[in-house]
Amino acid sequence: MKKLLSAFTIILFLISISDAAGQLPINEGSTPLYSIVVSETADSLTRQAAEVLQEAIFRMSGCRMRVQPQPETGMKSIFIGSHWLRNKPVFNKLQVLSMDGFYLYSENGNYYLAGNQPIGDLNAVYSMLEKWGFIQFSATEAWYPEHKRLFLDEASEGIQPDFLFRHPHFPDKNNPGFTLPSKTHSMDDWGLFVHTFQKLCPADRYFDEHPEYFSLVNGRRIRDGQLCLSNPGVISLLTDNLRKEMAQKPGCKYWSVSQNDCINYCECEQCQALYKKYGSISGAYVDMANQIARQFPDKQISTLAYQFTRSAPENIVPDPNVNIMFCSIECNRSQPLENDPRSHDFVKDMEDWAALTHNIFMWDYVVQFKTYICPFPNVEVLQPNIQFFRKNGVPMMFQQGSGSSWSDFCEYKQALISRLLWDADLDEPAFRRQFFTAFYGAAAPAMLEYFSTVQQAMNAQADQRNLDIYGYPVLYSDWFLKPELLIRYKALMDEAEALVKYDSVRLKRVLRQRCTVDFAVLDVALNVNAPELSFYHQGPDGRALNAEMAELLDRFTQNCRSTGIVTLDENGYTPDQYREQALNIASMALKPNKAGGKDINSLTPYSPLYNVGGTAALTDGKFGGQHFRLNWLGYQGNDMEVVVDFGQATSFHRIETNFFLDLVSWIFMPLQVKVEISDDNALYRQVYSNDIPEPVRDYGQKPVHCSFEFSETNARYLKFTALSRKTCPDWHRGSGQPCWIFVDELVVE
Repeated sequence: MKKLLSAFTIILFLISISDAAGQLPINEGSTPLYSIVVSETADSLTRQAAEVLQEAIFRMSGCRMRVQPQPETGMKSIFIGSHWLRNKPVFNKLQVLSMDGFYLYSENGNYYLAGNQPIGDLNAVYSMLEKWGFIQFSATEAWYPEHKRLFLDEASEGIQPDFLFRHPHFPDKNNPGFTLPSKTHSMDDWGLFVHTFQKLCPADRYFDEHPEYFSLVNGRRIRDGQLCLSNPGVISLLTDNLRKEMAQKPGCKYWSVSQNDCINYCECEQCQALYKKYGSISGAYVDMANQIARQFPDKQISTLAYQFTRSAPENIVPDPNVNIMFCSIECNRSQPLENDPRSHDFVKDMEDWAALTHNIFMWDYVVQFKTYICPFPNVEVLQPNIQFFRKNGVPMMFQQGSGSSWSDFCEYKQALISRLLWDADLDEPAFRRQFFTAFYGAAAPAMLEYFSTVQQAMNAQADQRNLDIYGYPVLYSDWFLKPELLIRYKALMDEAEALVKYDSVRLKRVLRQRCTVDFAVLDVALNVNAPELSFYHQGPDGRALNAEMAELLDRFTQNCRSTGIVTLDENGYTPDQYREQALNIASMALKPNKAGGKDINSLTPYSPLYNVGGTAALTDGKFGGQHFRLNWLGYQGNDMEVVVDFGQATSFHRIETNFFLDLVSWIFMPLQVKVEISDDNALYRQVYSNDIPEPVRDYGQKPVHCSFEFSETNARYLKFTALSRKTCPDWHRGSGQPCWIFVDELVVE
């Protein structure tokens, strides 16, 4: 029994008191002692509840219980639906429960499962099944433990969830095959969902005629930013276009009118006055939402408290039908929010918003987004964080997992979060053991040991290190993904795999989870090259590819393919693309590099923001990874122009390098590449020049391999130039601001 709002506290205390103790056996083997009773006029969900209960009892015990419209002579009854409680003294207690809530009541050996609404009938049945050990793994897989006898606990209690709206955003997020058994919600009631300025006021349609509708940033109006919310025309346009959207989906209740997924808020004088008036930028956004919400009193207008709008405003309160979508994107995940000094500001913002309104939609982030299959040991913070949100009266919970993609311990996190959003006081360690035993079978002990070992290794430095939602295995290679630990994890996966080698269903599950370990091993071996874990080994003829790593890379790709892992991150980066990149790096690393160990001078200044050792990073054998912070040399607002001094005349005919592309971080490909040679470092002759095509304007991040070949030439000095566009183009959210080139390595053949 959980309270949703403080007003329910006394009521829930009263309905939580159990009138009776004891157990009611409902079968003797295949012989039923009860029948299931459902009114002929019952709702379809109530009838579904009866069918689900009937089928589950049969699967667990082999007993086929009859479903009847009236009690059966000589049998006790399991009554489903509020219809049967109308003349009972507990009916009034049922009516004060939330829509998803239900009442359990036993009397004279009969049992009643009654929801406040028909969905509550189904919730009651699935809650009963959970007590018998039922677990919904996914939309298509569930666990029904065997029982010779099943019992009902005598009771008189009302039960309702801790949160009115519950959505774990994982692969089965909107599939009734998962949402109904897990008592969670789909997003079907949302007409527009987050970052909707670009939908309701698209720059392609309005910017040329009305640049004043868009953010003024650094003295100029920009296309790819926010809107000018002090402009009455913007409010009118948003309202009019929202009305048109609502006409297309009249049944939807929630409509997001919210900032785009960037910063670049308006800096015009009028907007600045609003920020000052309300003590926060968010005040202007609440004011905008209030104005629009008053035009649609029967709808909920949702707006974001996200990044620059996260702190609560002063001197303004959200209207009753304004929903605040409060986001935790910046927070550390190594410790619970309420106990982590690094999250102090977030906790304050949460409490400030809760003091203004309880119409809050909490958007929390629970996976590693940069690499979904990177081991991400955040499970022990999930429950205390959810309890913290409950404590602050948050009624709506959106736990952003990996969307349609698989991620580290995806099935467990999806199931666990579903349970926690119903009951935040769940015994998580007990549920973990129950889940792993059912899901992994004979491999459960090895998988539990792996799970705990990773978590403990993370906990060892949790108070010193940040567990960020945008990381990569190599970033944790001196923490919970140390080479010696990875070797241990790999051994545990070998053990788990061997234990279920004849169980095809469990073997597939182990292999899928094994992909996270294999990926971490590959990434750390490729980028760290520790003696005990390296992509290379020293052969008789010099450095060579480690055959074991090449085999692991192939096996990783194959296991991803066979277990349904299609993408590795939120931008659609595939296992095959990772394999191609890893082999490209290995190929470049194994080539004799005539620039290796040579003096390299940068004629243009590189940025000191990311210290990778200056130009030495171009030939140090440490290749840039999947993030611009990983071994990439950066140039901001400048061309890259470097000179390699070979020390003597040297012949060469090709240069290979990698550039990094990350438009959301203002990192572009160069416009052009030039290769020049000289014998005296004064007079240079061009031997190669080529324009670089502008990439597709998506917002993924990736290394881009480039090879520049020319006729065999001989010279002491080589000048390599990558021409930058210097500033972000007009269409970009950083319009007019210095942009970047990132490069690594420089291999000369």
